[in-house]
Amino acid sequence: MNHADFLRKITGAQANSSGIPGLSRLLMKEINRPVIITDVKGHVLSWHCPPSVALFPEERITLPSTIRDQKEAPSTGIIGLKGRKLKYYCWAIGEVKILGYLLVVGMSEESADDKPQTFYPFAEVASLAMMVEIMHQREMAEREKNYRDEFVRDLIFNNFDGIDEVIRSGKAWGCEFSEVHIVMVIELLNKGKSLETDRLDASLRIEKFLAAEVPGSIVGEMAHFQVVITPLPKEKAEDWHTYIRDLFAKLSPIISEWNCVVGVGKLYESVNMLYRSYQQAKVAIELCKLVQYDCSLAFFDELGAVRLFYNQSEQDLDEFYREVIGPLEKFDRESNGSLLVTLWHYLGSDRDLKRASEKLFIHTNTLRYRLKKIEELLGASLEHEETRFNIYAALKIAAILGKLEQNNNPEIK
Repeated sequence: MNHADFLRKITGAQANSSGIPGLSRLLMKEINRPVIITDVKGHVLSWHCPPSVALFPEERITLPSTIRDQKEAPSTGIIGLKGRKLKYYCWAIGEVKILGYLLVVGMSEESADDKPQTFYPFAEVASLAMMVEIMHQREMAEREKNYRDEFVRDLIFNNFDGIDEVIRSGKAWGCEFSEVHIVMVIELLNKGKSLETDRLDASLRIEKFLAAEVPGSIVGEMAHFQVVITPLPKEKAEDWHTYIRDLFAKLSPIISEWNCVVGVGKLYESVNMLYRSYQQAKVAIELCKLVQYDCSLAFFDELGAVRLFYNQSEQDLDEFYREVIGPLEKFDRESNGSLLVTLWHYLGSDRDLKRASEKLFIHTNTLRYRLKKIEELLGASLEHEETRFNIYAALKIAAILGKLEQNNNPEIK
């Protein structure tokens, strides 16, 4: 087939909505070589091999650095597939932004491709067609996401005329709102400024994961949060916290390029209470970041008395903080000390001297000295239960107000 005939076939495949697999198959048949299409992270979108080639599909392949750093098309090199080292030719799919890669694979490291340039024009045409197809798919996904976001927004804010309408509308999205549902709010944070991330892609992966794990779930975006509304299986009702923790543990690797903070609202029987659960999940996220500094999953109903502080005025919180542990703040400020952080880790370690010392990178004798100094400044004993309660509450308030640096810096004095 000449170049013009191949171009007509590619155009016909696009007109018939053959998608990436159809385009990949056409190219494979034309050049009689394995053709693999991946996204930018190496997830395989299409995999086609001639009948004579025993190269079995993989879900994801490790892209060599020569592919990610290529300056011109095609890049060439050696790639490992199923333990075999094979020669490849790679074209980046996309112009302004790379959307994926098209790989033509040889039969061995010393490939017998005497004239690989003969299939270059066909691969270039196919890569352009696939760019159009991927962009079209993304536009469709974005459009569907917008509709889904609007439905979730209406659901959260009770923009329906009664429960019957909610149940009827939910069925159109595959949701059964006559059952108990859990509301989770996910905040995705970039791990590094240099990392190129795609929020739409992450949202779609979360949606795909939940559709497989918990059918009837729906994911929408509100502000910069991913809002997840998922049904609670009846057999998990008694220990639903563990169920959500297990679910989150499975989800984390799927969105591993993001730092993820999740807030979970309380469980309510009625769909009319989803809005309340959503608000609680947002509060759980904020308190998780402010107070539980090493936490990535926070349940509103496990935050204890701390959640009562969240809606108090800053002035009232500050007054309570200064009344209880103001002398320690003054000492730290004037002496460049770290009594507040010491107290935080001591109480957070259940008053275990060894654990607290390790977190602070100090000797236990140093910790004992600091605790004695704290008692002297406060005029109270840390052995007194009510004193500890008030101090712990004041420390939580300090974290909320940004007065306490909760870290394990070994240089803290």
